[in-house]
Amino acid sequence: MNFLKIKNFLLVFLIIFSYLISVVKTYAVDITADRTISSSSDGDQYNIKTNNDIDVIVTNNSTLERNQKIFNVSAASLTGSSITIHVGSSVIAETNSIFSNGAELTITNTGTIEATNSKAINVSNSDGVSITNNKNGVIKSNNNTILGDAGAGADNVTIDNSGEIFTTATGTESSAIVFANNDTGNTITNNSGGEIYSSGSESTIVLGVSSTLTNSGSIKNNKSVTNKAIQLKGDNNTVTLKDAGIVVGKIRSGNGTTGNKLRFNHGVGRAYYYDISGNFDLEDLDGNQVVIGSAGSVGQGGSETIDEMLSYKSINLRNFLNRYENSNLFNHKGGWGELYSSLLNRSEDSNSLAMEYNLINIGANLIYPLENSDFIMMFESGVQDFEKDYKITYQNISGGINIPENDKFFNLDTFVTSGITLKDGKRTVLTNTETSGTIDSNSNFQTYDIQIGAKKNNFKIIPDIGFTSSISVTPTYDESKFYSWRNRVVGNLSIYLSDNYLIRDDKKEKLNLNWALDLRSAIGDDEQTYSINGTTATYKQDNDLKREISLSANMNYEKYIYENSMIGFAYYGLLSSQNTLSLGGNAFYKMNF
Repeated sequence: MNFLKIKNFLLVFLIIFSYLISVVKTYAVDITADRTISSSSDGDQYNIKTNNDIDVIVTNNSTLERNQKIFNVSAASLTGSSITIHVGSSVIAETNSIFSNGAELTITNTGTIEATNSKAINVSNSDGVSITNNKNGVIKSNNNTILGDAGAGADNVTIDNSGEIFTTATGTESSAIVFANNDTGNTITNNSGGEIYSSGSESTIVLGVSSTLTNSGSIKNNKSVTNKAIQLKGDNNTVTLKDAGIVVGKIRSGNGTTGNKLRFNHGVGRAYYYDISGNFDLEDLDGNQVVIGSAGSVGQGGSETIDEMLSYKSINLRNFLNRYENSNLFNHKGGWGELYSSLLNRSEDSNSLAMEYNLINIGANLIYPLENSDFIMMFESGVQDFEKDYKITYQNISGGINIPENDKFFNLDTFVTSGITLKDGKRTVLTNTETSGTIDSNSNFQTYDIQIGAKKNNFKIIPDIGFTSSISVTPTYDESKFYSWRNRVVGNLSIYLSDNYLIRDDKKEKLNLNWALDLRSAIGDDEQTYSINGTTATYKQDNDLKREISLSANMNYEKYIYENSMIGFAYYGLLSSQNTLSLGGNAFYKMNF
């Protein structure tokens, strides 16, 4: 009976012992020369101990698994060695999947590096480690994912990410990338399309001293926007937020730290608002104005281009009156109407902060002769589409009087019009206060304008000379998020030369060409007080944006159908010193109404 118990005990012991051996077995493989691993393995540890130039490649959809330290790189003087994981291949350990202790190592991943518990890559006590996570590459853990926060720390580590680096931990030790307070010279670059995120109470990325972080992708703390996405523990760090990259979660500089810089490089006119805390030196590398409280900027766009839009409106009106006055049916009874459409593009200018936009519009001009004047009605609808996620749609109605050879004003051709424009704006703002990293900000507002003009008609080769003056008033402007201003008054004055050349003229058709050279200047107060999230600032338009020289040319063709009716077409183009190019066309019809 006792012998049977002993036998059963030994059998159970052998089974348990065999199981434990199978779990904790360690097959240490020393790598002393270049090696390609092209098949899966279970339990092997690969030690790189020689001093330099060892290249290890994991390929062919291989999966390397063990409890800890699949790759153990611990030679204190090792330089120039690399570990490369190809797409489809995986390195999975419970902890420290890749462990670099005192080594200068290059890690390139297009597959998966995973720790089911903590530290997918541990670079503690290392100097000069380089980690490149390519597109489709995944580095993840259920704790801190890339760690330099232990032992003597990690210095001069470079992390370049185009894939995913994240942690699934929900409590403490839940950073995707973490360095110690005194770790120095580390560089993190998160490229467009790259994702670095966490789901716990700790900061997604933690930097030490004199380190840099550049983000063009996304950095998120998915637990809450009130948690920290980026934390700077020490001094003299630089964080640069670029392009359309997003951050979700607070950006914090530690208490008592100095020399930390927050730089914005989102592009001219890009709107952003970031919740930050701590001591930061703020700068927009594109020259946009940063409003401190926390950190915000907005492209003035629709505000700064009002005088330009007035100028283009007056050019359109003058061209319309010119076609009317040069028609064989000028001053006949009955009205004249035309439809038109145009496309205008203004290029970006980083020196003057001119925002790039496309302007697409359609409209109708109507004129009806009175006894000594003409009644004018104008309708226009369009879209001003700015480059940096900002769009204004508008509808305008204007009316006025045109007086040819006005005997009360030196026999000049004169006009006066007034109108109202209804505008709807939509802007996408980059912000770390929303889980998406962006927020749409909407606006509905009205502008009122008055335009007057006069022209002296000259004969033969002497060009006509004239002027137009415009004023626009916007009483109030409020966006649904962050941005507002009050009482924007804009005026401009244009002096122009123009001439008309008759190419063909008979009873059935008429063809003429004309050109105009405009010199426009803004007049009046060029400063605008505005606020971002309640913080007040003043914007002053660049001098280069207040002046414009434009050259336009038109070709007008008329076909007479009956005695008092005709159809016609016009094509025109415009170039200006504001880097604008406009092309458009008109179709018009003379009719009795």
